[in-house]
Amino acid sequence: MAHSNSHQPSITKAHQSSSVSPLHHSGSTAMGGGSVEYQIDQRLYQLYENLRACNPSILIMVNALNVVIRQYPALGPVITTCGDLECFIAAVTEYEAEAGL
Repeated sequence: MAHSNSHQPSITKAHQSSSVSPLHHSGSTAMGGGSVEYQIDQRLYQLYENLRACNPSILIMVNALNVVIRQYPALGPVITTCGDLECFIAAVTEYEAEAGL
């Protein structure tokens, strides 16, 4: 039992020592002055839905989305703040409404 307890902190440390930085709050853009736009297409939407089905941490989900966004800059800027994530989710919601999903 002591062995399994010692394993859990190392998992936490592995996540903390990751080269990925957590999302930052975007206080100045909360009132809509600096919102970003995302162009959701079927591939990005399907990735988002597949990730949601897996239920990863938000950071893992954002990192996966950012891999695609970096490859296709026309989709929008990488997600770096909570405000960016909120704009991305709003764009997904709009895409769902327009596509009748």
